[in-house]
Amino acid sequence: VSTQSTGGRVTTVSPSSVSLSDVQGSSGSCVDLYSHEISDIDILSLSPPVPPKPITIMRRSDCSPNGNTPSSPPRSHQDMEPRKPSKNETFAISTSNMGSDFDFQSSNKLFKKEAIFEEWRQKDGVHGTTRRGNPEKLRNTDMVIDTSPDISSQCAFQGDFVTDEKIPVTGLTLTRRIALFKRAIGHGLNYSHVVSVAGISIAQMVIQVLGGSCRINAHNHNKPPVVAMVVASGESGKVALATALHLHQHSVIVKVIVKAVPKGCDGLLNILNKSGCLVVDFSSLPKVLDIIVDGSQDRNTLLAWPPWMDDVVEWRERHNSVPLLAIDPQHPSQLPRVPPQPKWTCTLGAPLLSQGKEGRLFLVDIGLFSMAFSEEGIPYQSPFFDKFIVPINRSLK
Repeated sequence: VSTQSTGGRVTTVSPSSVSLSDVQGSSGSCVDLYSHEISDIDILSLSPPVPPKPITIMRRSDCSPNGNTPSSPPRSHQDMEPRKPSKNETFAISTSNMGSDFDFQSSNKLFKKEAIFEEWRQKDGVHGTTRRGNPEKLRNTDMVIDTSPDISSQCAFQGDFVTDEKIPVTGLTLTRRIALFKRAIGHGLNYSHVVSVAGISIAQMVIQVLGGSCRINAHNHNKPPVVAMVVASGESGKVALATALHLHQHSVIVKVIVKAVPKGCDGLLNILNKSGCLVVDFSSLPKVLDIIVDGSQDRNTLLAWPPWMDDVVEWRERHNSVPLLAIDPQHPSQLPRVPPQPKWTCTLGAPLLSQGKEGRLFLVDIGLFSMAFSEEGIPYQSPFFDKFIVPINRSLK
């Protein structure tokens, strides 16, 4: 920019002011253009700023093998979408060549289901028979198609109970079962061995109920499961103490409340006391329990009904959400108060006729042998095979 009126030149231009320098006769002072009148200003040159060229980033797939860009532009997303059919194309087919409606009822009558099933059995080599009409109520462990011979047909008797494999089990009264135990002990069976074996089997069942190896293992960083036990002076109390000892040896927190000391269990009580498993009352138990094992429902205790039995029943009613496992309950016909229903019931050696009406019933192997059953005139076939505890159900006869 040049000015002819003052003979100077503009050297500094800012948004707020424009100053003149080297003006003749001004002795080097600057002139504010806002306070002076300037005329005849010629703009020598003014060119607009040139915007930068956009940078194009080429993908490797957009280039040809020799490095040049392809001549045809890539297809857009809209070009790659499938073409939408017209609304009229659905009914564009002529209906003049269509036949009559399909008769489903007539077709079902022509379908021979039994013949088709028999053809499939011959191809697969299966010689089983299909149960028709559901003659008996099937459990969730029963097979709809029988692919194995019926074991129950090979047994010479029908029991009051039956296993999932259809093996009959005879139910006994308490008097007859006591006679069976005495017969087995007379042949040399040690009663302390019976208690220990029953404790091991029930401890294994409790561990499986608690989660098995998924929860009880060396790498589990969570809190171990907690089991509460109630012990009375009967045979169930002895088995409960043996179960507590084995659970404690398998990293399970066991808390035992002894309401009545069983005979001959001073050694077990001493071990559990030194291990910190014995507690005085229910208020000393942890607030969170995983399972309750009840060893106080033997016949003599329930007939006597001591004062502390009401406390046990009330405590179990307050913890009705915790699963309950009862060890060989022997309920008489009349009770002052009905105990809470157990989720599982473990019966020792032979089931009682009074058992199995509440909860799932399990038969525990305690070492009773067939000779003792035979001498007592009780039909028997071992239902255990590869297991030491088997679930049994009341026979549907």
